[in-house]
Amino acid sequence: MQMKKEITYKEWTFEVEFTRTKEVYDNVSFEECGCNDCKNFSANRENIFPTEIKKLLEQFGVDYKKESEICHYCKLENGRHYYGGWFHFKGRIVEGKDCKVNLPNGGFTFDTIPINDDFQIGFMKGSNLSFFDKEESKDLIQIEFLANSDWVIDKELESE
Repeated sequence: MQMKKEITYKEWTFEVEFTRTKEVYDNVSFEECGCNDCKNFSANRENIFPTEIKKLLEQFGVDYKKESEICHYCKLENGRHYYGGWFHFKGRIVEGKDCKVNLPNGGFTFDTIPINDDFQIGFMKGSNLSFFDKEESKDLIQIEFLANSDWVIDKELESE
């Protein structure tokens, strides 16, 4: 029997199966894809995630150094790089809105909240590219984030 704990963060309250989530992340053999954008994200990860987000992920049982996915969207006009990504935890949203917003044309976007000028977060029911077993996918919360980062690895490798 999984022990469930309740976590409140800003406008959300979650029921979290901490033990199962931590077990999954502890057993993930994590490898980045090796592209320059991911290498840059990895090299600057400590600065990208605000301390309060690192602590929140820890409360969920999530290892913030093991993202399910990282996407490099673009180089911004100010020279920084715009990334998105996500994690998962086993549990549910008890209170608060799901950040996934379906668009009239059939697509979707995310309604995230800013944590600081360079980091936004939101939560939704989802299991895209999850580390969890398929049978657990219906009970997952996807933690979406958007972040701005400096380019910290070799400038010759920088994306445009």
